[in-house]
Amino acid sequence: MAAREALHQAILLAAYKSDPTSVKAGATITNPCIAPGMSKTVNVELPTGHALGKTLSVEMKGPATSSPTQCRAMAEQILHKDATCDLTPCAFNGVHQPSLSKTFAKEDIYLFSYFYDRLQPLGMPDSFTLNQMKDMTANVCAGESAWSAFKGVDGAIDELQGRPEHCLDLSFMLALLNKGYEMPMEREVRIAKKIGGNELGWCLGASLPLLSQESGWSCKIKEVS
Repeated sequence: MAAREALHQAILLAAYKSDPTSVKAGATITNPCIAPGMSKTVNVELPTGHALGKTLSVEMKGPATSSPTQCRAMAEQILHKDATCDLTPCAFNGVHQPSLSKTFAKEDIYLFSYFYDRLQPLGMPDSFTLNQMKDMTANVCAGESAWSAFKGVDGAIDELQGRPEHCLDLSFMLALLNKGYEMPMEREVRIAKKIGGNELGWCLGASLPLLSQESGWSCKIKEVS
């Protein structure tokens, strides 16, 4: 959700910088992260003190031809990889993150929650490379005229037609893995809803209380050279 908000804001601000008179309440903004032929009304939260106010409701509309590369560039932009990194290495926004390529050089990496919810309904197998994810993202971002590849997957077309931001979601996920976490495009990853009968979506929420100072738990840090 935060990534969607940040991308919509970045795209609106870029349009405002290009032509301030064209951006106002109810305006239509061309958004490379929306597939051609699709649109969505979005309430965009603006930076504090912006001339347009606190929020602005606009119509985000897909371009005439798909622009997955431009969308991914915008997604990479909001990761702020150039932010000051006081403790290297950093994933994004200047936040320290051990290198996934070194820490998990051979181990399986599982993606869950929204990764699973966006990829599995489109027929993505349980295991795939980031290159394959990139190809699927390009197909999704191309719009309905290019969705013939999904017709053999039950419910996939309905899923795409009902989610104008599907291109945006996949583009951000790809940028997060490849640019943010610096995972190579040939890296194989997995998606899952459950492991050993346990629902993965609850793992993060269940972990947060354990990390509080009152929990009695402590993290063991392993240095990787």
